Amino acid sequence: LDEDGREGLFRVLRAVSHRLEDIGYCQGMNFIAGMFMRVLQEEALAYQCMLSMLLRHGMNQYFGDRFPKLRLTTLQFDCLVEAFFPDLSAAFDTFNLSAEFYATQWFLTLFTYSMPYAHVLRIWDQFLCRGMKLIHRVGLALLEEALPDLLGLGFDA
Repeated sequence: LDEDGREGLFRVLRAVSHRLEDIGYCQGMNFIAGMFMRVLQEEALAYQCMLSMLLRHGMNQYFGDRFPKLRLTTLQFDCLVEAFFPDLSAAFDTFNLSAEFYATQWFLTLFTYSMPYAHVLRIWDQFLCRGMKLIHRVGLALLEEALPDLLGLGFDA
C-alpha cells in the first residue's frame, strides 16, 4: 500500500476497534484489513468487509480475550495432522511442537502474511464459501508439500 493506503488502513482498523470494543485491535487484523484495502481500494468497503469477516465469519472469536477460537482451531489442526500425517505428527511430538507454534499466523491472518497475493485471493474466495475448513485444508496442503523436508530435519538442523 502507498502512503494514502496505509493511512486508510489505519482509519479502517481504528474504526473497527471502536465498533468492536470488546476485542479492540489485535495483531493480525492489519493483514486482513490490508488485503481488503488492496483489493477494494475504498475505506468504507474495506471497513464493511472487515466487520463482515469478523462478525459473520466468526473471526472475532479468534481475536477475543484469550483467543478462544484460535486455541480450538490449533487443537483441531493438530488432530488433523495426526490423522493425515502420523509420521509428521510423531516428529512434532518428539520436539514438543504443536500447531500453536507454526500455524497460529496462518489462522490469524488467513495466510495473508505467508502466501503470495495471488494465492491469497484464491484462498479467500474459497474461504468465504467454505469457511474455516478450507483454511485447515490449505494448512494440510502446505505441510504435505513440505513433508519430506520436515521429516528430514532434526531439532539442531
